[in-house]
Amino acid sequence: MPSYPREFVERVRSSADILQVVGEQVRLTKKGRNFWGLCPFHGEKTPSFSVSQEKQMYYCFGCQAGGNALSFLMEHNKMSFHEAVEKLAERVGLELPTNQIDDQELLVRRRERERSLKVMEWATATYQRQLQNDSLGREAREYLSKRGLSTDLVAALSLGYSLPPWRTLLERAEKDGYTPQELLQSGLAVQGEKGPYDRFRHRLMFPIRNRQGQVIAFGGRVLDDSQPKYLNSPETALFHKGQELFGLDRAGKVITKAGYAVVVEGYMDALTAWQHGIDNVVASLGTALTTEQVTILKRYTNYVTLCYDADEAGQAATLRAIEVLRRLGMQGGVAVLGGSKDPDDYLRVHGKDDFLQSVTTAALPFIEYRIEQLAQGADQNTPASRGLFAASVAKLLAEVENAVEREGYLDRAMLKYHLPRESFRQELSKALGRPATTDKLSKQRHNISGKEIVLPKAGWLKAARTLMYLMATQPGERVSIYHRWRDLGFCEERHRQLATWMAEDLTLAEDPVALAHELSVDLKSELLVALSEQTLEENTISMANECFIAIEEHNLSLEIVRIDSAIEAAVSLEERNSWLKERTATVLRKKKLR
Repeated sequence: MPSYPREFVERVRSSADILQVVGEQVRLTKKGRNFWGLCPFHGEKTPSFSVSQEKQMYYCFGCQAGGNALSFLMEHNKMSFHEAVEKLAERVGLELPTNQIDDQELLVRRRERERSLKVMEWATATYQRQLQNDSLGREAREYLSKRGLSTDLVAALSLGYSLPPWRTLLERAEKDGYTPQELLQSGLAVQGEKGPYDRFRHRLMFPIRNRQGQVIAFGGRVLDDSQPKYLNSPETALFHKGQELFGLDRAGKVITKAGYAVVVEGYMDALTAWQHGIDNVVASLGTALTTEQVTILKRYTNYVTLCYDADEAGQAATLRAIEVLRRLGMQGGVAVLGGSKDPDDYLRVHGKDDFLQSVTTAALPFIEYRIEQLAQGADQNTPASRGLFAASVAKLLAEVENAVEREGYLDRAMLKYHLPRESFRQELSKALGRPATTDKLSKQRHNISGKEIVLPKAGWLKAARTLMYLMATQPGERVSIYHRWRDLGFCEERHRQLATWMAEDLTLAEDPVALAHELSVDLKSELLVALSEQTLEENTISMANECFIAIEEHNLSLEIVRIDSAIEAAVSLEERNSWLKERTATVLRKKKLR
Protein backbone atom coordinates (compact mmCIF):
# COMPACT_ATOMS: atom_id res chain seq x y z
CA MET A 1 0.00 0.00 0.00
CA PRO A 2 1.55 3.35 -0.99
CA SER A 3 2.26 5.94 1.68
CA TYR A 4 1.77 9.42 0.25
CA PRO A 5 3.55 12.39 1.90
CA ARG A 6 1.35 14.81 3.80
CA GLU A 7 2.46 17.61 1.48
CA PHE A 8 1.12 15.73 -1.54
CA VAL A 9 -2.14 14.83 0.21
CA GLU A 10 -2.67 18.47 1.14
CA ARG A 11 -1.90 19.56 -2.41
CA VAL A 12 -4.49 17.11 -3.74
CA ARG A 13 -7.11 18.20 -1.22
CA SER A 14 -6.56 21.92 -1.70
CA SER A 15 -6.70 21.55 -5.50
CA ALA A 16 -10.21 20.10 -5.35
CA ASP A 17 -13.37 22.10 -4.67
CA ILE A 18 -15.45 20.26 -2.10
CA LEU A 19 -18.59 21.90 -3.46
CA GLN A 20 -18.08 20.15 -6.80
CA VAL A 21 -17.10 16.82 -5.24
CA VAL A 22 -20.12 16.71 -2.95
CA GLY A 23 -22.42 18.41 -5.46
CA GLU A 24 -22.11 15.46 -7.83
CA GLN A 25 -23.84 13.28 -5.25
CA VAL A 26 -26.00 15.70 -3.24
CA ARG A 27 -28.35 18.41 -4.46
CA LEU A 28 -27.20 21.55 -2.64
CA THR A 29 -28.88 24.91 -2.12
CA LYS A 30 -27.10 28.00 -0.83
CA LYS A 31 -28.44 29.48 2.39
CA GLY A 32 -26.34 32.15 4.02
CA ARG A 33 -22.62 31.38 3.82
CA ASN A 34 -23.05 27.62 3.36
CA PHE A 35 -24.76 25.15 1.04
CA TRP A 36 -27.38 22.73 2.36
CA GLY A 37 -28.89 19.44 1.25
CA LEU A 38 -30.27 16.10 2.38
CA CYS A 39 -27.56 14.04 4.06
CA PRO A 40 -26.36 11.12 1.90
CA PHE A 41 -25.29 9.18 4.99
CA HIS A 42 -28.66 8.82 6.72
CA GLY A 43 -32.30 9.16 5.76
CA GLU A 44 -33.87 12.55 6.42
CA LYS A 45 -36.61 14.79 5.06
CA THR A 46 -35.28 18.15 6.30
CA PRO A 47 -31.78 19.18 5.12
CA SER A 48 -29.21 19.08 7.91
CA PHE A 49 -26.17 18.48 5.70
CA SER A 50 -24.00 21.58 5.34
CA VAL A 51 -21.09 22.25 2.96
CA SER A 52 -18.77 25.20 3.55
CA GLN A 53 -16.88 26.24 0.44
CA GLU A 54 -14.92 28.73 2.53
CA LYS A 55 -13.67 26.07 4.96
CA GLN A 56 -13.68 23.25 2.39
CA MET A 57 -15.56 20.96 4.77
CA TYR A 58 -18.96 19.29 5.14
CA TYR A 59 -20.89 18.45 8.27
CA CYS A 60 -24.24 16.81 9.03
CA PHE A 61 -25.99 18.10 12.13
CA GLY A 62 -28.17 14.99 12.12
CA CYS A 63 -25.71 12.08 12.05
CA GLN A 64 -22.44 14.01 12.74
CA ALA A 65 -20.76 12.79 9.54
CA GLY A 66 -18.21 15.29 8.33
CA GLY A 67 -14.82 15.99 6.83
CA ASN A 68 -13.15 17.25 3.68
CA ALA A 69 -13.22 16.15 0.04
CA LEU A 70 -11.10 13.09 0.80
CA SER A 71 -13.32 12.12 3.71
CA PHE A 72 -16.40 12.41 1.51
CA LEU A 73 -14.98 10.03 -1.10
CA MET A 74 -13.96 7.59 1.63
CA GLU A 75 -17.33 7.63 3.40
CA HIS A 76 -19.70 7.99 0.45
CA ASN A 77 -17.88 5.74 -2.05
CA LYS A 78 -16.49 3.43 0.67
CA MET A 79 -12.93 3.93 -0.53
CA SER A 80 -9.75 3.47 1.44
CA PHE A 81 -7.70 6.60 2.13
CA HIS A 82 -5.17 5.73 -0.58
CA GLU A 83 -7.95 5.05 -3.11
CA ALA A 84 -9.52 8.41 -2.31
CA VAL A 85 -6.19 10.24 -2.71
CA GLU A 86 -5.61 8.59 -6.09
CA LYS A 87 -9.18 9.29 -7.25
CA LEU A 88 -9.01 12.95 -6.23
CA ALA A 89 -5.52 13.36 -7.71
CA GLU A 90 -6.78 12.01 -11.02
CA ARG A 91 -9.74 14.39 -10.84
CA VAL A 92 -7.58 17.51 -10.36
CA GLY A 93 -4.88 16.37 -12.81
CA LEU A 94 -2.04 15.72 -10.36
CA GLU A 95 0.42 12.88 -10.94
CA LEU A 96 1.13 10.51 -8.09
CA PRO A 97 4.62 10.78 -6.53
CA THR A 98 7.21 8.79 -8.47
CA ASN A 99 10.24 9.21 -6.28
CA GLN A 100 9.53 6.37 -3.87
CA ILE A 101 11.99 3.49 -3.65
CA ASP A 102 9.25 0.90 -3.99
CA ASP A 103 7.52 2.57 -6.94
CA GLN A 104 8.43 -0.26 -9.30
CA GLU A 105 7.18 -2.87 -6.85
CA LEU A 106 4.04 -0.82 -6.30
CA LEU A 107 3.43 -0.64 -10.03
CA VAL A 108 3.90 -4.41 -10.36
CA ARG A 109 1.46 -5.09 -7.50
CA ARG A 110 -1.09 -2.73 -8.99
CA ARG A 111 -0.89 -4.44 -12.37
CA GLU A 112 -1.17 -7.86 -10.73
CA ARG A 113 -4.27 -6.72 -8.87
CA GLU A 114 -5.86 -5.40 -12.06
CA ARG A 115 -5.09 -8.69 -13.82
CA SER A 116 -6.52 -10.71 -10.90
CA LEU A 117 -9.72 -8.67 -11.02
CA LYS A 118 -10.00 -9.44 -14.74
CA VAL A 119 -9.54 -13.15 -14.02
CA MET A 120 -12.35 -13.03 -11.45
CA GLU A 121 -14.58 -11.10 -13.84
CA TRP A 122 -13.90 -13.70 -16.54
CA ALA A 123 -14.64 -16.58 -14.13
CA THR A 124 -17.91 -14.92 -13.07
CA ALA A 125 -19.04 -14.68 -16.69
CA THR A 126 -17.97 -18.29 -17.37
CA TYR A 127 -19.85 -19.68 -14.38
CA GLN A 128 -22.86 -17.54 -15.30
CA ARG A 129 -22.96 -18.89 -18.88
CA GLN A 130 -22.75 -22.46 -17.57
CA LEU A 131 -25.72 -21.84 -15.28
CA GLN A 132 -27.79 -20.46 -18.15
CA ASN A 133 -26.85 -23.27 -20.55
CA ASP A 134 -30.01 -25.27 -21.27
CA SER A 135 -28.53 -28.69 -20.49
CA LEU A 136 -25.41 -28.00 -18.39
CA GLY A 137 -27.10 -25.71 -15.88
CA ARG A 138 -30.52 -27.37 -15.61
CA GLU A 139 -29.93 -29.00 -12.20
CA ALA A 140 -28.56 -25.79 -10.68
CA ARG A 141 -31.43 -23.70 -12.09
CA GLU A 142 -33.98 -26.15 -10.71
CA TYR A 143 -32.31 -25.93 -7.30
CA LEU A 144 -32.52 -22.12 -7.35
CA SER A 145 -36.16 -22.28 -8.41
CA LYS A 146 -36.99 -24.64 -5.52
CA ARG A 147 -35.33 -22.18 -3.13
CA GLY A 148 -37.69 -19.47 -4.39
CA LEU A 149 -35.12 -17.25 -6.11
CA SER A 150 -36.31 -15.36 -9.17
CA THR A 151 -34.42 -15.28 -12.46
CA ASP A 152 -34.10 -11.51 -12.09
CA LEU A 153 -32.31 -11.79 -8.75
CA VAL A 154 -30.11 -14.62 -10.01
CA ALA A 155 -29.08 -12.50 -12.98
CA ALA A 156 -28.57 -9.35 -10.88
CA LEU A 157 -26.21 -11.22 -8.55
CA SER A 158 -24.39 -12.98 -11.43
CA LEU A 159 -24.90 -16.38 -9.83
CA GLY A 160 -23.26 -19.23 -11.71
CA TYR A 161 -22.54 -22.93 -11.83
CA SER A 162 -19.26 -24.86 -11.86
CA LEU A 163 -19.26 -28.08 -13.91
CA PRO A 164 -18.41 -31.50 -12.39
CA PRO A 165 -15.21 -32.34 -14.39
CA TRP A 166 -11.90 -31.62 -12.68
CA ARG A 167 -10.35 -29.27 -15.25
CA THR A 168 -13.25 -27.53 -17.04
CA LEU A 169 -12.35 -24.02 -15.90
CA LEU A 170 -8.62 -24.51 -16.47
CA GLU A 171 -9.17 -25.70 -20.04
CA ARG A 172 -11.56 -22.82 -20.73
CA ALA A 173 -9.02 -20.38 -19.28
CA GLU A 174 -6.23 -21.47 -21.61
CA LYS A 175 -8.50 -20.94 -24.62
CA ASP A 176 -9.41 -17.44 -23.37
CA GLY A 177 -5.84 -16.34 -22.66
CA TYR A 178 -5.51 -16.97 -18.92
CA THR A 179 -2.78 -19.15 -17.46
CA PRO A 180 -3.04 -21.94 -14.86
CA GLN A 181 -0.76 -19.88 -12.60
CA GLU A 182 -3.24 -17.00 -12.66
CA LEU A 183 -6.08 -19.32 -11.67
CA LEU A 184 -3.95 -20.75 -8.86
CA GLN A 185 -3.12 -17.23 -7.57
CA SER A 186 -6.81 -16.27 -7.72
CA GLY A 187 -7.90 -19.35 -5.76
CA LEU A 188 -9.85 -20.77 -8.69
CA ALA A 189 -7.55 -23.78 -9.03
CA VAL A 190 -5.68 -26.08 -6.66
CA GLN A 191 -2.21 -27.56 -7.22
CA GLY A 192 -2.36 -31.36 -7.09
CA GLU A 193 0.30 -34.06 -7.44
CA LYS A 194 -0.52 -34.49 -11.12
CA GLY A 195 -0.99 -30.79 -11.82
CA PRO A 196 -3.60 -28.08 -11.14
CA TYR A 197 -7.33 -28.80 -11.05
CA ASP A 198 -10.51 -26.72 -10.58
CA ARG A 199 -11.23 -25.81 -6.95
CA PHE A 200 -15.01 -25.56 -7.53
CA ARG A 201 -16.82 -28.48 -9.18
CA HIS A 202 -20.56 -29.18 -9.45
CA ARG A 203 -21.44 -26.25 -7.22
CA LEU A 204 -23.77 -23.28 -7.31
CA MET A 205 -21.42 -20.28 -7.47
CA PHE A 206 -21.90 -17.07 -5.45
CA PRO A 207 -19.61 -14.19 -6.51
CA ILE A 208 -18.22 -12.36 -3.46
CA ARG A 209 -17.73 -8.66 -4.20
CA ASN A 210 -15.83 -5.91 -2.42
CA ARG A 211 -17.52 -2.63 -1.50
CA GLN A 212 -16.79 -1.25 -4.97
CA GLY A 213 -18.71 -4.16 -6.53
CA GLN A 214 -15.66 -5.99 -7.92
CA VAL A 215 -15.65 -9.80 -7.70
CA ILE A 216 -12.78 -10.84 -5.42
CA ALA A 217 -13.75 -14.40 -4.47
CA PHE A 218 -16.42 -17.09 -4.73
CA GLY A 219 -18.52 -19.24 -2.50
CA GLY A 220 -19.70 -22.57 -3.83
CA ARG A 221 -22.65 -24.64 -2.56
CA VAL A 222 -23.12 -28.32 -3.39
CA LEU A 223 -26.34 -29.42 -5.10
CA ASP A 224 -26.46 -32.75 -3.24
CA ASP A 225 -25.40 -34.05 0.17
CA SER A 226 -21.67 -33.87 -0.53
CA GLN A 227 -19.29 -32.35 1.97
CA PRO A 228 -18.27 -29.69 2.55
CA LYS A 229 -21.66 -28.11 1.99
CA TYR A 230 -20.08 -24.70 1.32
CA LEU A 231 -16.62 -24.02 -0.06
CA ASN A 232 -15.09 -20.53 -0.12
CA SER A 233 -12.15 -19.15 -2.05
CA PRO A 234 -8.91 -19.25 -0.05
CA GLU A 235 -7.13 -16.12 1.16
CA THR A 236 -5.58 -14.31 -1.82
CA ALA A 237 -4.12 -10.91 -2.59
CA LEU A 238 -7.68 -9.82 -3.41
CA PHE A 239 -9.63 -11.65 -0.73
CA HIS A 240 -9.28 -11.58 3.05
CA LYS A 241 -12.26 -13.40 4.48
CA GLY A 242 -12.36 -11.60 7.82
CA GLN A 243 -12.39 -8.19 6.12
CA GLU A 244 -15.37 -8.67 3.80
CA LEU A 245 -19.12 -8.98 4.18
CA PHE A 246 -21.15 -10.75 1.53
CA GLY A 247 -23.62 -8.39 -0.13
CA LEU A 248 -22.35 -5.14 1.38
CA ASP A 249 -21.87 -3.66 -2.10
CA ARG A 250 -25.64 -3.83 -2.72
CA ALA A 251 -26.82 -3.43 0.88
CA GLY A 252 -24.64 -0.53 2.07
CA LYS A 253 -26.82 2.42 1.09
CA VAL A 254 -29.98 0.60 2.18
CA ILE A 255 -28.42 -0.08 5.60
CA THR A 256 -27.66 3.62 6.04
CA LYS A 257 -31.19 4.58 5.02
CA ALA A 258 -32.84 1.93 7.22
CA GLY A 259 -30.63 2.82 10.20
CA TYR A 260 -29.63 -0.75 10.96
CA ALA A 261 -28.00 -3.83 9.42
CA VAL A 262 -29.09 -7.44 9.68
CA VAL A 263 -26.14 -9.84 9.77
CA VAL A 264 -26.78 -13.47 8.81
CA GLU A 265 -24.43 -16.44 8.44
CA GLY A 266 -24.91 -17.86 4.96
CA TYR A 267 -25.34 -16.84 1.35
CA MET A 268 -28.82 -18.34 1.03
CA ASP A 269 -29.98 -16.50 4.15
CA ALA A 270 -28.99 -13.21 2.54
CA LEU A 271 -30.40 -14.12 -0.89
CA THR A 272 -33.77 -15.17 0.52
CA ALA A 273 -33.99 -11.89 2.45
CA TRP A 274 -33.20 -9.92 -0.70
CA GLN A 275 -35.76 -11.95 -2.63
CA HIS A 276 -38.38 -10.84 -0.07
CA GLY A 277 -37.41 -7.19 -0.51
CA ILE A 278 -35.32 -6.91 2.67
CA ASP A 279 -32.13 -5.40 1.32
CA ASN A 280 -30.28 -4.22 4.47
CA VAL A 281 -28.93 -7.75 5.01
CA VAL A 282 -25.32 -8.95 4.77
CA ALA A 283 -23.66 -12.28 5.50
CA SER A 284 -20.49 -12.82 7.52
CA LEU A 285 -19.21 -15.45 5.07
CA GLY A 286 -19.68 -18.32 7.47
CA THR A 287 -17.03 -17.01 9.85
CA ALA A 288 -17.26 -15.47 13.31
CA LEU A 289 -17.90 -11.73 13.02
CA THR A 290 -14.51 -10.02 13.12
CA THR A 291 -13.31 -6.66 14.38
CA GLU A 292 -12.52 -5.65 10.79
CA GLN A 293 -16.03 -6.51 9.60
CA VAL A 294 -17.64 -4.54 12.41
CA THR A 295 -15.34 -1.58 11.77
CA ILE A 296 -16.53 -1.56 8.15
CA LEU A 297 -20.18 -1.81 9.23
CA LYS A 298 -19.71 1.24 11.48
CA ARG A 299 -19.31 3.34 8.34
CA TYR A 300 -22.93 2.57 7.53
CA THR A 301 -24.72 2.25 10.88
CA ASN A 302 -24.26 1.95 14.63
CA TYR A 303 -27.03 -0.64 15.06
CA VAL A 304 -26.78 -4.32 14.11
CA THR A 305 -29.30 -7.13 14.48
CA LEU A 306 -27.72 -10.58 14.57
CA CYS A 307 -29.78 -13.27 12.88
CA TYR A 308 -27.72 -16.46 13.00
CA ASP A 309 -28.76 -20.08 12.82
CA ALA A 310 -30.67 -21.49 15.79
CA ASP A 311 -28.32 -24.43 16.36
CA GLU A 312 -25.64 -24.60 19.04
CA ALA A 313 -22.93 -23.34 16.68
CA GLY A 314 -25.12 -20.39 15.69
CA GLN A 315 -25.74 -19.46 19.32
CA ALA A 316 -22.04 -19.62 20.08
CA ALA A 317 -21.28 -17.44 17.04
CA THR A 318 -23.92 -14.96 18.24
CA LEU A 319 -22.29 -14.62 21.66
CA ARG A 320 -18.86 -14.07 20.08
CA ALA A 321 -20.32 -11.47 17.70
CA ILE A 322 -21.98 -9.61 20.59
CA GLU A 323 -18.59 -9.29 22.31
CA VAL A 324 -17.02 -7.77 19.20
CA LEU A 325 -19.94 -5.41 18.56
CA ARG A 326 -20.09 -4.14 22.13
CA ARG A 327 -16.30 -3.72 22.29
CA LEU A 328 -16.49 -1.42 19.27
CA GLY A 329 -19.37 0.60 20.70
CA MET A 330 -22.12 -0.83 18.49
CA GLN A 331 -25.72 -1.25 19.63
CA GLY A 332 -28.15 -3.89 18.49
CA GLY A 333 -30.14 -7.00 19.21
CA VAL A 334 -30.55 -10.67 18.41
CA ALA A 335 -33.43 -12.03 16.34
CA VAL A 336 -34.87 -15.21 17.82
CA LEU A 337 -36.54 -17.19 15.05
CA GLY A 338 -38.75 -19.57 17.00
CA GLY A 339 -39.08 -23.00 15.43
CA SER A 340 -36.87 -22.26 12.42
CA LYS A 341 -33.33 -23.45 11.88
CA ASP A 342 -32.15 -20.35 9.99
CA PRO A 343 -33.37 -17.05 8.43
CA ASP A 344 -33.84 -18.70 5.01
CA ASP A 345 -36.20 -21.30 6.50
CA TYR A 346 -38.06 -18.71 8.59
CA LEU A 347 -38.64 -16.35 5.67
CA ARG A 348 -40.00 -19.03 3.37
CA VAL A 349 -42.42 -20.24 6.07
CA HIS A 350 -43.46 -17.00 7.79
CA GLY A 351 -42.81 -14.30 5.19
CA LYS A 352 -41.47 -10.75 5.15
CA ASP A 353 -43.60 -9.05 7.79
CA ASP A 354 -42.92 -11.57 10.55
CA PHE A 355 -39.21 -11.56 9.73
CA LEU A 356 -39.04 -7.75 9.89
CA GLN A 357 -40.74 -7.82 13.27
CA SER A 358 -38.24 -10.43 14.46
CA VAL A 359 -35.23 -8.29 13.49
CA THR A 360 -36.67 -5.02 14.82
CA THR A 361 -39.20 -4.73 17.65
CA ALA A 362 -39.00 -8.38 18.73
CA ALA A 363 -35.18 -8.58 18.68
CA LEU A 364 -33.64 -9.12 22.13
CA PRO A 365 -31.11 -6.48 23.20
CA PHE A 366 -27.61 -7.93 23.51
CA ILE A 367 -27.69 -7.97 27.33
CA GLU A 368 -31.09 -9.69 27.49
CA TYR A 369 -29.98 -12.33 25.01
CA ARG A 370 -26.87 -13.08 27.05
CA ILE A 371 -29.00 -13.36 30.21
CA GLU A 372 -31.31 -15.81 28.45
CA GLN A 373 -28.33 -17.89 27.41
CA LEU A 374 -27.16 -17.95 31.04
CA ALA A 375 -30.64 -18.99 32.16
CA GLN A 376 -30.78 -21.86 29.67
CA GLY A 377 -27.56 -23.31 31.01
CA ALA A 378 -28.22 -22.67 34.70
CA ASP A 379 -29.64 -24.99 37.34
CA GLN A 380 -31.85 -22.84 39.58
CA ASN A 381 -33.28 -25.64 41.72
CA THR A 382 -30.94 -25.10 44.68
CA PRO A 383 -30.11 -21.93 46.63
CA ALA A 384 -26.44 -22.26 45.69
CA SER A 385 -27.06 -22.60 41.94
CA ARG A 386 -29.64 -19.82 42.05
CA GLY A 387 -27.09 -17.60 43.76
CA LEU A 388 -24.50 -18.36 41.08
CA PHE A 389 -27.02 -17.48 38.38
CA ALA A 390 -27.91 -14.18 40.07
CA ALA A 391 -24.22 -13.31 40.44
CA SER A 392 -23.62 -14.06 36.74
CA VAL A 393 -26.54 -11.86 35.71
CA ALA A 394 -25.32 -9.05 37.96
CA LYS A 395 -21.88 -9.28 36.37
CA LEU A 396 -23.46 -8.85 32.94
CA LEU A 397 -25.54 -5.88 34.06
CA ALA A 398 -22.43 -4.23 35.49
CA GLU A 399 -21.12 -3.96 31.92
CA VAL A 400 -23.95 -1.55 31.03
CA GLU A 401 -22.57 1.96 31.54
CA ASN A 402 -25.87 3.87 31.29
CA ALA A 403 -27.54 3.71 34.70
CA VAL A 404 -31.09 4.11 33.37
CA GLU A 405 -30.57 1.34 30.80
CA ARG A 406 -29.03 -0.90 33.47
CA GLU A 407 -31.98 -0.30 35.78
CA GLY A 408 -34.38 -1.34 33.02
CA TYR A 409 -32.57 -4.63 32.44
CA LEU A 410 -32.42 -5.20 36.19
CA ASP A 411 -36.20 -4.85 36.56
CA ARG A 412 -36.82 -7.22 33.64
CA ALA A 413 -34.42 -9.83 35.01
CA MET A 414 -35.96 -9.74 38.49
CA LEU A 415 -39.46 -10.08 37.06
CA LYS A 416 -38.69 -12.82 34.53
CA TYR A 417 -36.48 -15.00 36.72
CA HIS A 418 -38.12 -14.21 40.10
CA LEU A 419 -34.95 -12.85 41.67
CA PRO A 420 -35.39 -11.29 45.15
CA ARG A 421 -35.05 -7.53 44.78
CA GLU A 422 -32.92 -6.58 47.77
CA SER A 423 -30.37 -9.40 47.58
CA PHE A 424 -30.08 -9.11 43.78
CA ARG A 425 -29.35 -5.40 44.09
CA GLN A 426 -26.63 -6.25 46.57
CA GLU A 427 -25.09 -8.65 44.02
CA LEU A 428 -25.19 -5.87 41.43
CA SER A 429 -23.52 -3.46 43.84
CA LYS A 430 -20.72 -5.96 44.37
CA ALA A 431 -20.35 -6.42 40.61
CA LEU A 432 -20.14 -2.65 40.18
CA GLY A 433 -17.50 -2.42 42.91
CA ARG A 434 -19.74 -0.43 45.24
CA PRO A 435 -20.38 -1.07 48.94
CA ALA A 436 -23.68 -2.91 49.32
CA THR A 437 -26.15 -0.88 51.40
CA THR A 438 -29.73 -1.60 52.38
CA ASP A 439 -32.55 0.81 51.63
CA LYS A 440 -32.81 1.55 55.38
CA LEU A 441 -29.20 2.65 55.66
CA SER A 442 -29.47 4.67 52.46
CA LYS A 443 -32.43 6.60 53.81
CA GLN A 444 -30.55 7.40 57.01
CA ARG A 445 -27.79 9.05 55.00
CA HIS A 446 -28.44 12.33 53.21
CA ASN A 447 -26.43 15.19 51.85
CA ILE A 448 -26.10 18.53 53.62
CA SER A 449 -28.78 20.17 51.48
CA GLY A 450 -31.29 17.36 52.06
CA LYS A 451 -31.83 17.25 48.27
CA GLU A 452 -30.93 14.87 45.47
CA ILE A 453 -27.39 15.20 44.14
CA VAL A 454 -27.55 17.14 40.88
CA LEU A 455 -24.76 16.83 38.33
CA PRO A 456 -23.45 20.11 36.92
CA LYS A 457 -24.79 21.28 33.59
CA ALA A 458 -22.62 20.78 30.52
CA GLY A 459 -21.82 24.42 29.74
CA TRP A 460 -18.22 23.24 29.79
CA LEU A 461 -18.85 21.44 26.49
CA LYS A 462 -19.37 24.72 24.65
CA ALA A 463 -16.17 25.99 26.27
CA ALA A 464 -14.21 22.89 25.23
CA ARG A 465 -15.43 23.15 21.64
CA THR A 466 -14.55 26.84 21.54
CA LEU A 467 -11.01 25.97 22.64
CA MET A 468 -10.87 23.34 19.89
CA TYR A 469 -12.01 25.98 17.40
CA LEU A 470 -9.35 28.42 18.57
CA MET A 471 -6.60 25.79 18.35
CA ALA A 472 -7.69 24.92 14.80
CA THR A 473 -8.06 28.48 13.51
CA GLN A 474 -5.35 30.24 15.54
CA PRO A 475 -2.27 28.02 15.06
CA GLY A 476 -0.03 30.51 16.85
CA GLU A 477 -1.99 29.93 20.07
CA ARG A 478 -2.22 26.12 19.80
CA VAL A 479 0.62 25.19 22.12
CA SER A 480 -0.18 27.75 24.83
CA ILE A 481 -3.88 26.80 24.87
CA TYR A 482 -2.96 23.12 24.98
CA HIS A 483 -0.54 23.48 27.90
CA ARG A 484 -2.98 25.49 30.00
CA TRP A 485 -5.82 23.11 29.18
CA ARG A 486 -3.67 20.10 30.04
CA ASP A 487 -2.66 21.59 33.39
CA LEU A 488 -6.29 22.40 34.19
CA GLY A 489 -7.50 18.93 33.20
CA PHE A 490 -9.51 17.71 30.24
CA CYS A 491 -13.13 16.86 31.01
CA GLU A 492 -13.25 14.21 28.29
CA GLU A 493 -10.66 11.90 26.73
CA ARG A 494 -11.68 12.84 23.18
CA HIS A 495 -10.74 16.50 23.80
CA ARG A 496 -7.40 15.48 25.27
CA GLN A 497 -6.66 13.39 22.18
CA LEU A 498 -7.71 16.15 19.76
CA ALA A 499 -5.80 18.89 21.57
CA THR A 500 -2.68 16.71 21.81
CA TRP A 501 -2.92 15.86 18.11
CA MET A 502 -3.13 19.51 17.06
CA ALA A 503 -0.45 20.75 19.45
CA GLU A 504 2.10 17.95 19.09
CA ASP A 505 1.49 16.21 15.75
CA LEU A 506 0.73 19.17 13.46
CA THR A 507 2.97 22.00 12.37
CA LEU A 508 1.67 25.56 12.49
CA ALA A 509 1.22 25.48 8.72
CA GLU A 510 -0.93 22.33 8.73
CA ASP A 511 -4.71 22.66 8.68
CA PRO A 512 -6.52 20.25 11.05
CA VAL A 513 -9.49 20.00 8.65
CA ALA A 514 -7.20 18.97 5.80
CA LEU A 515 -5.75 16.16 7.93
CA ALA A 516 -8.98 15.12 9.67
CA HIS A 517 -8.88 11.81 7.78
CA GLU A 518 -6.11 10.75 10.17
CA LEU A 519 -8.59 10.78 13.06
CA SER A 520 -11.08 8.18 14.18
CA VAL A 521 -14.72 8.78 13.25
CA ASP A 522 -15.62 10.00 16.75
CA LEU A 523 -12.69 12.41 17.02
CA LYS A 524 -13.23 13.78 13.52
CA SER A 525 -16.91 14.36 14.26
CA GLU A 526 -16.13 16.26 17.47
CA LEU A 527 -13.56 18.45 15.71
CA LEU A 528 -16.01 19.30 12.94
CA VAL A 529 -18.76 20.14 15.43
CA ALA A 530 -16.40 22.67 17.01
CA LEU A 531 -15.47 24.17 13.64
CA SER A 532 -19.07 24.28 12.39
CA GLU A 533 -20.15 26.56 15.24
CA GLN A 534 -18.35 29.48 13.55
CA THR A 535 -17.26 31.20 16.75
CA LEU A 536 -15.87 34.73 16.34
CA GLU A 537 -12.37 35.27 17.60
CA GLU A 538 -11.86 39.04 17.88
CA ASN A 539 -9.97 38.55 21.16
CA THR A 540 -8.53 35.05 21.30
CA ILE A 541 -6.91 35.39 24.72
CA SER A 542 -10.10 36.74 26.32
CA MET A 543 -12.19 33.96 24.77
CA ALA A 544 -9.76 31.29 25.93
CA ASN A 545 -9.76 32.67 29.49
CA GLU A 546 -13.55 32.51 29.65
CA CYS A 547 -13.47 28.94 28.42
CA PHE A 548 -10.89 27.91 31.02
CA ILE A 549 -13.03 29.45 33.79
CA ALA A 550 -16.08 27.49 32.57
CA ILE A 551 -14.09 24.24 32.49
CA GLU A 552 -12.62 24.82 35.97
CA GLU A 553 -16.13 25.55 37.27
CA HIS A 554 -17.25 22.23 35.83
CA ASN A 555 -14.34 20.36 37.40
CA LEU A 556 -15.07 21.91 40.80
CA SER A 557 -18.78 21.09 40.45
CA LEU A 558 -17.87 17.46 39.84
CA GLU A 559 -15.61 17.58 42.88
CA ILE A 560 -18.50 18.88 45.01
CA VAL A 561 -20.70 16.03 43.75
CA ARG A 562 -17.96 13.55 44.68
CA ILE A 563 -17.63 15.08 48.15
CA ASP A 564 -21.41 14.96 48.68
CA SER A 565 -21.33 11.24 47.88
CA ALA A 566 -18.51 10.79 50.40
CA ILE A 567 -20.54 12.68 53.04
CA GLU A 568 -23.47 10.34 52.48
CA ALA A 569 -21.25 7.29 52.78
CA ALA A 570 -19.43 8.53 55.92
CA VAL A 571 -19.53 5.97 58.72
CA SER A 572 -18.48 8.28 61.58
CA LEU A 573 -19.13 11.85 62.69
CA GLU A 574 -15.42 12.65 62.46
CA GLU A 575 -15.23 11.48 58.83
CA ARG A 576 -18.39 13.41 57.97
CA ASN A 577 -17.07 16.66 59.46
CA SER A 578 -13.80 16.27 57.56
CA TRP A 579 -15.67 15.99 54.26
CA LEU A 580 -17.92 18.96 55.15
CA LYS A 581 -14.80 21.09 55.70
CA GLU A 582 -13.40 20.08 52.32
CA ARG A 583 -16.74 20.86 50.67
CA THR A 584 -16.79 24.39 52.10
CA ALA A 585 -13.27 25.05 50.77
CA THR A 586 -14.17 23.74 47.30
CA VAL A 587 -17.33 25.90 47.13
CA LEU A 588 -15.26 28.97 48.04
CA ARG A 589 -12.73 28.13 45.29
CA LYS A 590 -15.55 27.96 42.78
CA LYS A 591 -17.02 31.31 43.86
CA LYS A 592 -13.64 33.04 43.51
CA LEU A 593 -13.42 32.13 39.81
CA ARG A 594 -15.85 34.90 38.84
